[in-house]
Amino acid sequence: MSNTTVGIVGLSITIFFILGFASLFIYNPQTIEEVNNVTTIASFNITGMNGRWLAAYIIYLMIGLLNLTFVFGLFRMSKNDTPIIIGKILILIAGLTWTSFGIIPWDPYSDTDIHTVIIRVIAMMIVIPVGLIFIAIEFKKMIKDKFLKYYTLTTGLTILIMGILSLFVFNDQTFIRTNISLVIYFLWFGVFGLRLLQIRNGQEGSQTKSTSS
Repeated sequence: MSNTTVGIVGLSITIFFILGFASLFIYNPQTIEEVNNVTTIASFNITGMNGRWLAAYIIYLMIGLLNLTFVFGLFRMSKNDTPIIIGKILILIAGLTWTSFGIIPWDPYSDTDIHTVIIRVIAMMIVIPVGLIFIAIEFKKMIKDKFLKYYTLTTGLTILIMGILSLFVFNDQTFIRTNISLVIYFLWFGVFGLRLLQIRNGQEGSQTKSTSS
């Protein structure tokens, strides 16, 4: 998988993330009312919800599979040495977990289902920031770009800080911080992908100028 393909996949993740939620709310304007007891954007695959198929197939399954494809592309971008391989594996786990939200619908009136959703959300909030930080540590082994390195590190640290706040300051704002963290995470893919495409276009432009000279 080329860097260009990885860039396209990354950008697609962010686009589908935005369009997926927009489509869900347009298709079912009452979504907020239907899920008034649901506090995380990772849990819209609710049995009986109008438009549940949009959440299951677009927001979770499609984006989850694109996440997995993106990580496999990262594996191809560099030698998989420690610690960078740790970061890739953790982001792979995050992708698998996000995909599981589309595969397994849940009943908001079932304590077992509620706990299962919460456990998976907590798992993502642990593996995502740690994975991004590990990737940023040896980012130059994948691609030499200071912007992406520090953007990845900043993203990981921001999500980590929000997670720590949620752990020690558990209140009504906890899931708001979780949702913000997930949005920041899925925006990271788009920025990463767009930057890869910019670098690729810049390299092609330089080669064209060299050939013309």
